[in-house]
Amino acid sequence: MDQAQLGSFGDQRLAEVGADLLAAMHRERSMCLRELADDRNQELQFSRFLDNSAVSRHEILVATGRQTAERAAGRHVLVLADTSECNYTSHKASKRGFGTVGNGKDIGVFVHPLVAVDADQGGVIGLVGAEVINRTEGKRPAPAKAGAEDHKTRPADEKESRRWLAGAETAGDVLADAAMITMVEDREGDIYDQFAQACPCEGGGPDNVHLLVRAAQNRSVGGGDKLFERCAKWRQAGRYSIQVPAKRGLYQRQVAKVSVRFGEVTVRRPAGADKALAAQLTLRVVDVREENPPQDPKQRVHWCLLTTHAVGSPDAAMQIVGWYKMRWLIEQVFRTMKTDGVNVETSQITTPAALLKLVTIALVAAVRVVQLVVGRNADTGQALTDVADPRDMTALRAICASLEGRTEKLKNPHDPTTLAWYHWIAARLGGWSGYTSKGYSPAGPKTIARGLKRLDAMVEGWWLANHSADVRLG
Repeated sequence: MDQAQLGSFGDQRLAEVGADLLAAMHRERSMCLRELADDRNQELQFSRFLDNSAVSRHEILVATGRQTAERAAGRHVLVLADTSECNYTSHKASKRGFGTVGNGKDIGVFVHPLVAVDADQGGVIGLVGAEVINRTEGKRPAPAKAGAEDHKTRPADEKESRRWLAGAETAGDVLADAAMITMVEDREGDIYDQFAQACPCEGGGPDNVHLLVRAAQNRSVGGGDKLFERCAKWRQAGRYSIQVPAKRGLYQRQVAKVSVRFGEVTVRRPAGADKALAAQLTLRVVDVREENPPQDPKQRVHWCLLTTHAVGSPDAAMQIVGWYKMRWLIEQVFRTMKTDGVNVETSQITTPAALLKLVTIALVAAVRVVQLVVGRNADTGQALTDVADPRDMTALRAICASLEGRTEKLKNPHDPTTLAWYHWIAARLGGWSGYTSKGYSPAGPKTIARGLKRLDAMVEGWWLANHSADVRLG
């Protein structure tokens, strides 16, 4: 087992405590140090680990990014980026030094991860990087008088949107050995500066780093047209039925009938943008609109997708749509962090420095759970080594054999080299019946988290029994 999963921190003991904390978070699905620890002594170890200045979020992210980079080498990788908030208002009396979240009143932090996904198969490769932000200054207020500096005229590097620009830079650095990188972002990523800095067609970025962003702004595109209206004039490339991820609390619809159009537009540099940026950019667009949409605008499908990829055919346009739909995997990571996994918003830690580290570790744990959920049906063909240490195979084979029944229906049906095989083991340990016929649901994040609690402990026990210097066999 790798005892430096979160980093070495210049001390073997810190590396071991970090690995134990990550394993405990998988097991207990908790952010409470008392619940994570085996005893009072380990609780103090975890607390001192988080308070230790040698333990940094940067090293945690470098360590997990290095593991992701090794797995991503030679692949076309989608890097999913989005921002979510962790709200700690219910603990306001005990927390000090925290800023506010989106509503400007509740205290909490923002999490902006970069999650790598295989573009061809859809399997989650791992965490590339992240920003965990404690916004102590709050939102900058609107200008008090005409001529005062406002949000639109401040340089991009001085805005919170800087995290979107930094994401492509981080992905390019960490995933240098990937065959291709495509940043996939929702409407918050619709920033001219980002396209100008990363657009290979304008000489603004490396040829193997691309952007795929859902448009938020109905930009002017020349000829008196706006972006959305221009797209509506294009000839339909086809009509399709597509799967639409349901939004909690809004709708449960799973299929939408849409028309797809594609083309190119030229957008001009906004008045407040850095004058050093290109005066205009040529972007490719794939426009997806629901036919006969429901009356509720929140339920309507309209994705105007801006990309630096070439789009010259209906098949290429639908490939862009398929990649964008994978963005919902990052929503699953957020749900796993908050409600379906480690319950990140329940932490009782009172200081920002320690909590930001613990939230980063929770993110690492959540990505691992989502890896297994996505890879459960073998559809992705994802390798076991994307999530498990090959050195654990002997222990895993023994554990798998102990879980299999006498009939073929109760045996692990997957290739032992695949992630689906590993998922079956974790799911069975988490309480899943093993049946896949009609009427039986597959294992979800909560079941997997329970299973990892047992699986990690069993693998650790196997290592202690067979590799400890204190053990004398025979």
